[in-house]
Amino acid sequence: MLRFGQPSPGGWNRKCLCPFPLPRGQHPQPSYGFPQVNEVVFSPGDSHCATCSEDGSVRVWALASMELVIQFQVLNQSCLCLAWSPRCCGRPEQQRLAAGYGDGSLRIFSVSRTAMELKMHPHPVALTTVTFSTDGQTVLSGDQDGLVAVSHSRTGMTFRVLNDHQGAPISTICVTRKETQGHLPPSLAAFCPWDGALLMYVGPGVDKEVIIYDLSQKQVVEKIPLPFCAMSLSLSPRTRLLAVGFAECMLRLVDCATGTAQDFVGHNNAVHLCRFTPSARLLFTAACNEILVWEISGC
Repeated sequence: MLRFGQPSPGGWNRKCLCPFPLPRGQHPQPSYGFPQVNEVVFSPGDSHCATCSEDGSVRVWALASMELVIQFQVLNQSCLCLAWSPRCCGRPEQQRLAAGYGDGSLRIFSVSRTAMELKMHPHPVALTTVTFSTDGQTVLSGDQDGLVAVSHSRTGMTFRVLNDHQGAPISTICVTRKETQGHLPPSLAAFCPWDGALLMYVGPGVDKEVIIYDLSQKQVVEKIPLPFCAMSLSLSPRTRLLAVGFAECMLRLVDCATGTAQDFVGHNNAVHLCRFTPSARLLFTAACNEILVWEISGC
């Protein structure tokens, strides 16, 4: 179901993508008890996105129409993490999704054939993150006990297990998000797409701020103040825009070129996930069971 909002200040339009059907005339609210959306990933061509949730479903959506086109369902398991195969792993019709589940299993789905290609069980506990290698031939997965498994995406064979982080959950492989424990705000980090020497970081501390660290100078070069502790973070791949989600149901967009910021509301729960599409024309934000899709003008 799509819900269209009035144009927001700054040239944004809002669309609500509801992965779970609701009775006619009802809008998604946290009180309905629908499963939480755990991840949003995008196809390399920016034509589709995929979501996964606590009910074990993986859904593929067409970005142009925001319509559900494919659904994969695993019963009695939570789908906790998701990855879309990179562009270089094969022709567009060979695109695949890797999904990690609460029982430690990892499944590979074919988008074109709408079928599960492979099921493997590289972990004894719940997965927390998954990603493809740059050539798409290898899948790296991390679990809540700190193990990282390196598996072949075609055969399912796990040929290496890394235990350097054993005892602590693997929160991410590469960059951006870290899973939270208790009531502490998460630690979030991302490299700047417009300057590879810069790293942006937010985390628990005395000051609520985004810290920009220059790897070449080995020092902090800028601090961006925030109104609250950040729950999610995303950097635009084409423009100098920074999106930050807060537990206070608010989204902030920061223009790093000018230093200006705008706040947007629309969610009814903590904004625990935000992701720019590869084209930077859309921003997806998730709060509990609801996804909002924001259109960015001028990109």
